[in-house]
Amino acid sequence: MTRWGGVALGGDLLFFLIFAAVGRASHGLLLEGPPLWGVVRAAVPFALAWLMLIPLFGGHRPDPSATLVRVGVRTALAWLGAWALGLALRSLLLGRPAPPAFALITLVGNGALLISWRSLLHAGLRRRAAPGVLE
Repeated sequence: MTRWGGVALGGDLLFFLIFAAVGRASHGLLLEGPPLWGVVRAAVPFALAWLMLIPLFGGHRPDPSATLVRVGVRTALAWLGAWALGLALRSLLLGRPAPPAFALITLVGNGALLISWRSLLHAGLRRRAAPGVLE
């Protein structure tokens, strides 16, 4: 994995934790039990699914020569698969299916965070890239 691949995946994991923390806080659950453990436990099914699927879409090695649209589509497709797998993993862990509202908010909210983060990273990498890479 490249240095920037590590940065990309590290940022992805950070945004999974942020989304889980915001979600738990919005339900008054942030301080239930050890706060960090609850956030991690909420994020793990989706983060694991993401880590399993993002390599299939080339997201583990950011490519500054790719177009922003390509990066967005690749991220969105990877997230769609990871979201479905993450919901299944969460259901197995909790022993019950996810409520539809939770599934929809997770799809849109976490998807928006991932696409935004990956797009910002891509823009920064393009700016740093040598002129010959972008031709």
